[in-house]
Amino acid sequence: MTMRSKNTKEKGTMEFLVYKDGKTYVGVCLTLDIIEEGNDPATLMESIVEAAEGYLKVVRKLNMNDDLLNRHAPKEYWDKYRQAVIATSGRKRVRSPYHFLITPYAARSF
Repeated sequence: MTMRSKNTKEKGTMEFLVYKDGKTYVGVCLTLDIIEEGNDPATLMESIVEAAEGYLKVVRKLNMNDDLLNRHAPKEYWDKYRQAVIATSGRKRVRSPYHFLITPYAARSF
């Protein structure tokens, strides 16, 4: 796994991935190890982002340990994330089965 800065309640980055798996889609917050399934990738991305934001709010509100903001998903999901980045980068535009999002946050957000 790539070395990342440690997330804190004040600032950090959350990384998300949605990909097709058979007939359904899988949504993952890679930073917090939150996983959901759904039938629509856009709705699933909204849902997984909302779940992660809610998790962050609770950690902040209850002043919980910052380690809870650094619970990374298993390697298999990070491998898919790297595939998504490679598939969507470069000069040539190709249709990708992956949707990903990197969301920085700060103390005032959420």
